[in-house]
Amino acid sequence: MAAGGGIGADPLDDESSDGTRMMVLSSLWLWGLVIIPAYWWMARRFGWHTQGWLLFAVAMLLLALSRPVLSEKPVTVEEAGSDVILALDVSYSMHASDVAPSRLEAAKEVLSRIVHSDKRDRFGVLAHTTSAIVLSPLTKDTELLLHLAASIDESQIITKGTSVMSALKLARKMSHARNPLVLLLSDGGDELSYDKEAAFAKQNGLKVCIVMLASTVGSTLPSEEGSLKDENGHIVISSRNDAINTIAEQSGGKVIDGADVDAIIEWIERERGGDFVGTTTVARYQELFYLPALLALIALVMAYTTVWERVAKTIAPLLALFGLSAHAGWLDYPYIKAGQYDYAHRNYERSAQWFSHVDSPKAQFNRASALYKAGKYQEALGLYRQIRSSDPFFKSIVFYNIGNCHIRLGEFENARQALLKSLTLHYTKVADENLRAIGRAEEQKTLSVRREKNDKFSADENQPVGESKRGKEGGGSNMQSDIASFGAGDGQKKTEGDPRFSTSQGKASLSSKQYELINQRSVHETKPW
Repeated sequence: MAAGGGIGADPLDDESSDGTRMMVLSSLWLWGLVIIPAYWWMARRFGWHTQGWLLFAVAMLLLALSRPVLSEKPVTVEEAGSDVILALDVSYSMHASDVAPSRLEAAKEVLSRIVHSDKRDRFGVLAHTTSAIVLSPLTKDTELLLHLAASIDESQIITKGTSVMSALKLARKMSHARNPLVLLLSDGGDELSYDKEAAFAKQNGLKVCIVMLASTVGSTLPSEEGSLKDENGHIVISSRNDAINTIAEQSGGKVIDGADVDAIIEWIERERGGDFVGTTTVARYQELFYLPALLALIALVMAYTTVWERVAKTIAPLLALFGLSAHAGWLDYPYIKAGQYDYAHRNYERSAQWFSHVDSPKAQFNRASALYKAGKYQEALGLYRQIRSSDPFFKSIVFYNIGNCHIRLGEFENARQALLKSLTLHYTKVADENLRAIGRAEEQKTLSVRREKNDKFSADENQPVGESKRGKEGGGSNMQSDIASFGAGDGQKKTEGDPRFSTSQGKASLSSKQYELINQRSVHETKPW
């Protein structure tokens, strides 16, 4: 336990004197970290931008609550204290219940709270009825005193009557201090006068505090027959005896009504003297809770504001010095993985939402492809048209998908132009087959287009383009919103049984636009690919 100012007074092991080491003072809070796996699952399912930061914030808050500290070299200090004798009245009248739950239980509770709160003084405990016995000599062993208080069994006490003088004499013998403090936890006993006891306390330097644990109204006493009765058969009523207050008045002590622990501790501190001087090894800690608390605050700001986006833009030039990209690197990785995950599980609209958080041509391409798969051809077409790239291979893929969007929308002439551009940049068999199918469709004024939602793709064909890899700008053709399976080269075979456009209608004649493209790029006239 650490006291105020980062100093604790707990016993230390031998290894604590070796130097500085890390520890936590409230390790129970670390059990809260078991929620991290559940939070991790939520972050993967519902998004990393908010959930990921919240996961980090919760972990840091739990760490702060566990009070991480750096232990420093312990110091040995001298401190003075008083001898305090706790005289516990255990006579039968203490069974009364006018002080809940009973007078004796209330006395035991007062004893426990006092020794637990006061670390400076030495405490001795004695119990008395018609005679007094020592339960514990003077000690600072709190655990021993608490154990003794809890072990007193009132059901075993049957003695009726109280001798306060025996308690005062034994208290005087227990301490060699000049003015020891005595706490009498009692209901006042049954004496009519305590002048002798008061004189003894004054002569022997005892400062007596009377803790009155009884009421004026009083209470019956329990017995096997119900309530205790006297010799004449009358029910016995036990009430407080204020005659005992004389001892406190003449010894310079105090009378405290009820189990007022705060008042008792205040009296002890006021009367404390230098009855003994001892040494205590004090552990010193440097608190570190503010560090994880600060990180948790930063994480919450990142989760619910646009600060993180601004930070990413600011550090982008610095990351570029190390060959990293702030847009297609680790900063966007959670969005990319979430988009790929939803795309693989056919959650196309949500996949498009994830990719919208990433600012790169590949991410825009993947977003458009996801919208195409969701049947939103017009939106996909608009995104494809916005993509800019200097890589001919990637541009051929984009034009190929633009052509497919036009086909879905029934705009065959626009589709023809897009597919011709794709073939001019890079020849693929599937683009050629779709171009031939368009020519045949225009002759018949109809075209059988398969329904996108019923398509069956292999896992390899429909994975999103990876954003974290630094390859070609197009990233291959792993994610295509195509009509025919788009391959990276001529060797890729069309999936057998997949409903595609019919390509058995013969060759389509070259148009004037094709010849224009051929002349501009100096491409072979009969084999433009």
